[in-house]
Amino acid sequence: MKTPEGIHHYMLICIDSWDADLRKSGNHTDGMILVTVDEYAGRVMLTSFIRDMLIQRPDGEFGRLNNVMDFFGRGEKGIQALIDTLNTHFNLQIEKYIVVDFQQVENIIDAVGGVDIEITAREANYLRNYPLSASATTPALSGGGTYHFTGHAAVIYMRMRKVANIEGETQDVGRTRRARIVLTMIADQLKDISYDEAMALLDVVLENTVLTNMTTAETMDALKLAMSMKGTEVESIRMPIDGTYELVPVSSMATQQIDFIANREALWEFLEDPFVVIE
Repeated sequence: MKTPEGIHHYMLICIDSWDADLRKSGNHTDGMILVTVDEYAGRVMLTSFIRDMLIQRPDGEFGRLNNVMDFFGRGEKGIQALIDTLNTHFNLQIEKYIVVDFQQVENIIDAVGGVDIEITAREANYLRNYPLSASATTPALSGGGTYHFTGHAAVIYMRMRKVANIEGETQDVGRTRRARIVLTMIADQLKDISYDEAMALLDVVLENTVLTNMTTAETMDALKLAMSMKGTEVESIRMPIDGTYELVPVSSMATQQIDFIANREALWEFLEDPFVVIE
């Protein structure tokens, strides 16, 4: 489906590595979040895709979404295969992407000054046993509550799977919400950012990017768009939505088989209706 005028899609892809090298094989996608900005409706939207989603690859075979990039080649070739897969399954027209790894996410979060996150007692216990240093959060972790997370602590928080999040979700469903929470908190941190501060942050982002297909001009256009939308409440949705997926083992892998018709409808209702927010 052609992207409606005024809507801009930016795909954020995180590699399952602290030191990703796209020249080598074995790179899998740990996190996939589509940032959509509707400049006419004045909306900023996050769409997260669970990584163990069962999809049909560009070669017609079935597999997990997070394996597509590695299966189809190193560098831009594998990334484009992933983008093509998402476009086909969700009727999207994503063109621009930014690829990062865990260390780079940590660096970017530290550059914005860290983030405030509310966690449960079980999440706090998991993080203490990881272990994180006492200085990784302010105050030091002691139980459920709201803490100021450094970049490293935030990355570990986002990667948790076995412990339920604040909404009681586990595994990849829980992880996708955590990623959306962190991105939302980053947006909140930047609501009063000046243009000079935004330019400095952009330099940090560009220095901490494995790969992007955005030109300098396109990056500056995105920055101007972001500045015009700062302070806007961030809305979010998860693909798949509740009640539309089931666990299906495929080739000894745990995968989620989802109802793509229902999810495409839910996604486009979310993207096109300025009055609806779906979790």
